[in-house]
Amino acid sequence: MQRRIDLDGLSNFRDLGGYPVAGGRSVKWRTIFRSDTLAALSERDIGTVGDLGITTACDLRYAEERELEPSRLLAHDSIEVLALGLEARPGASFLDSFQIADDKEAAARGYLLENYAQYPFLYAGAYRTIIDRLIAGHRLVVHCTAGKDRAGTAIAMLLSALGAARETVFEDYLLTNQYWDRAGREPPDMDPVTVAAVFSAREEYLAAAFAAVEDRFGSFERYLTEHLGLDDGRREALHRACLD
Repeated sequence: MQRRIDLDGLSNFRDLGGYPVAGGRSVKWRTIFRSDTLAALSERDIGTVGDLGITTACDLRYAEERELEPSRLLAHDSIEVLALGLEARPGASFLDSFQIADDKEAAARGYLLENYAQYPFLYAGAYRTIIDRLIAGHRLVVHCTAGKDRAGTAIAMLLSALGAARETVFEDYLLTNQYWDRAGREPPDMDPVTVAAVFSAREEYLAAAFAAVEDRFGSFERYLTEHLGLDDGRREALHRACLD
């Protein structure tokens, strides 16, 4: 099957099916998707997404982003949109404040590293909801604005919970660099090096998320059980729902 779903308004909508996991199994096709913002879906795109069998859209954007660019699926008859993002940003937006930094590339890199280290904890409630929906048999899409940072971390945690090797998790994460069209979201006065730091998926960013989890809990497994409530029974149910 095709991993990237061709859409008119989006560039980073893709299927997680086929990824190998422990025990010789693989992620089911047409079950879990990840995407950039769903605010740009065309009418034809809405039909395409519906035909994929998706029943839940998990929106990890901040409340301000959801208000400025509402999901095009909010009025869909068979897809429920869940606002799982934070009501407010945990700190100032880098795009609003980078002008004051002397070394803008270093400031951007530090900003992203700090955010990624916080995501597994700030979005734990969202991750639990995503897991609950999957166990209940829903097909879902997880997205933020670019499909890179908040959605990227969420999918990395989920793939890891499904038993994917870290190498596979990073392979999926880095596909954003191949697919995502920024569509002019970068400020016109931002230099190319800083643009790359802000708008690229980088291994060190996602690595910061896993390092923060392992630093706080000692292992990723303890994070799953103690912070996400994924005990053996729920883990088995998640695997039944998502794995071939």
